Amino acid sequence: MKEPFFIFLFVFAAAGFAKMTVNKTIHIEAGERHSGSCKTVNGGIVVNDEAQVTGGCKTVNGSITVHQACEVRSLATVNGVIRVGEESKIKQDIVSVNGSIHCADGVHVGGKLETVNGSIQLDGAKVRRDVITYNGDITLKNNAVVFDDIIIKDNKGKDSRRQPLEIVIDSSVVRGDVVNKNDDIEVIVYLLNGGKVEGDIINAKVERD
Repeated sequence: MKEPFFIFLFVFAAAGFAKMTVNKTIHIEAGERHSGSCKTVNGGIVVNDEAQVTGGCKTVNGSITVHQACEVRSLATVNGVIRVGEESKIKQDIVSVNGSIHCADGVHVGGKLETVNGSIQLDGAKVRRDVITYNGDITLKNNAVVFDDIIIKDNKGKDSRRQPLEIVIDSSVVRGDVVNKNDDIEVIVYLLNGGKVEGDIINAKVERD
């Protein structure tokens, strides 16, 4: 497994205007503009409606919740769920190791989505770069768009999954490819209600309604 998931574990050095806590949840109030990042260990991060965070939000053991119409540079957690509310904008990446990622209607992600052991759900959201997983199901619905590829990466023999990994593309579109790079995992792509992959589907079964 490559470095991006774990680099931020050790990047809690002080930075300009960072909010930093241990064993506490960080709250960004509705409408607040926070110039800097938010970092916590054993705590969550909550960004309330129409708030802005010019830096990234990172936590080790905690969830991240971004409410409606917010703007944040990036989101990353090791053990926690990430939820992004309607019409919010994440300028760069969203990364989770052991937790799901959910992006609601109207969300725009300027970078990639990546998870190891967590599901990804895009409910009308748009992602500019790749959607990447090692061991989690992926669902696109309600006119969601992935402008690049969906990639299932090889976990280097560490897989414990017994059931197929499912990618559901329901009334949504993947502009690039769907690529399964792990020969030890069966992947099934479901194309429902006009859902489509404009590129190739590689090393995966396809089921259509």
